[in-house]
Amino acid sequence: MMKRLSIILVLGCLLPISAQAQIVDTVDIMKEFDEFSFRDANITGKVKDSTRIREHLFGVKWGMSVNNLTLSIDYDKKPVLSPKNFGVYYTYYHSLWNAISLFGIETGVQFNEEGYKTQIFDESDKLVDEGKETFQNITVPLVSQFRFDFWRMRILANLGCFVSYRTGAQFSHIIPETVKDSWKKKGYGIIGGGGLAYVFRPFEIHVEANYKYNLADLYDKTSFYGEEYWVSTHTSQIIIFVGLHYRFGGSSYKIKSNAPSGR
Repeated sequence: MMKRLSIILVLGCLLPISAQAQIVDTVDIMKEFDEFSFRDANITGKVKDSTRIREHLFGVKWGMSVNNLTLSIDYDKKPVLSPKNFGVYYTYYHSLWNAISLFGIETGVQFNEEGYKTQIFDESDKLVDEGKETFQNITVPLVSQFRFDFWRMRILANLGCFVSYRTGAQFSHIIPETVKDSWKKKGYGIIGGGGLAYVFRPFEIHVEANYKYNLADLYDKTSFYGEEYWVSTHTSQIIIFVGLHYRFGGSSYKIKSNAPSGR
């Protein structure tokens, strides 16, 4: 009996000591994670800010175009080349939510020439006559220009629309008078394409290839066969542009030292 009582007394004395030791250890551990524990730490690394907030470009472009006409009837024609494509442009590059620097928008004023060649063949499919029809336009594009930057290069992807106003037209003797008198001055359509840019601050050289399709008819639908049969006529262009752009205002970075080389 006395032996059991002695064991109980010993255990009763050891339990408070163990609990006290556990509390002391817990307090010491919590001190290690005190919010002021790392106040004297020396952080040698730097968090990079790669977010480009905005860029403004002003530039000029010149291009060579391959022009054609799409009709809803069988019509003997072929494309025609034109070097008369140039304009002035403004481009605004910006970041989506100040986090994804892939976006931009471009607009400007272009002078460009459209056209096609009309051909006449005899019964043996021999070309007997050919004429060239050309149209001069003032065009205002509005294009979303997505970009991906690496080193001193920039990959471009264009998608947008345009409106145009035809300022003049020249016809060959092959085109009937009813068609010549029906050409329309207003146009609108879509643009798609891409290219590359080389950046050497504050200038950029752009090389782009774009496809333009005019959704508005070139001629009145009734000019070929009257009201009995309507004919749709839509111009198209493939234009290869070379442009020189000047960046004004510089690039805006939260940390200027993080601006990439050539930017």
